[in-house]
Amino acid sequence: MRICGFIGTTLIDFPGRVAAAIFVAGCNFRCPFCHNPSLVLEAASCDAIPAADILDTLTRRRGFLDGVIVSGGEPTIQPGILELLGDLRATGLEIKLDTNGSRPDVLNRVLEMKLADYISMDIKAVPERYSLAAGVAVDPEAIDQSIDRIIHSGCAHEFRTTVVPGIVFPEDISRIAARLAGADRFVLQQFRPDVTLDPQMKTVTPYPGDLLRRAARAVSGGFSAVDTRGA
Repeated sequence: MRICGFIGTTLIDFPGRVAAAIFVAGCNFRCPFCHNPSLVLEAASCDAIPAADILDTLTRRRGFLDGVIVSGGEPTIQPGILELLGDLRATGLEIKLDTNGSRPDVLNRVLEMKLADYISMDIKAVPERYSLAAGVAVDPEAIDQSIDRIIHSGCAHEFRTTVVPGIVFPEDISRIAARLAGADRFVLQQFRPDVTLDPQMKTVTPYPGDLLRRAARAVSGGFSAVDTRGA
């Protein structure tokens, strides 16, 4: 496993927590709108950060930090992810895991072993455009298994959709929300064209923020919370 990014403090990425964030390199998706393309395309060449150094930093800052986020890239495809989460658990910090949901088998192990306190799963699009959104062929059964496992896990969680024009249409949002019925939190994220994996996505104009806010209000009855980010 290669850890290629570390943020010492974030106040927005782990709800209700002051957290640090770890970014592992490598992903099995190629989402054209990905805003961390270096973690996807340059996984083998990035300057890796030793896990031991990060664990030492987290342990020393435990009185200030509440939690730590493991993001990417895609953490669940990484060899050694369970070991890393176990080492993070030993720091006493709460753990948030970000995932694309493509590896329900690994997600099951994480939940069974209680290696995460919060799960955040990206829902890329409605089923007929999922592979377009992911940039690769996606197994819809794996996505469905991950959704159901998270919703019924008893672990705090959220699902988030980046609302990308041409990939996610306004009328798709209610369909996605219906599939996630029973979930804790649903987040609509604004598309950011400043940094993207596919350079052509830089020419795409994001939806108006008010559109996302109206869509969030329209589906708010199905969740404990519905939020917008970046809108």
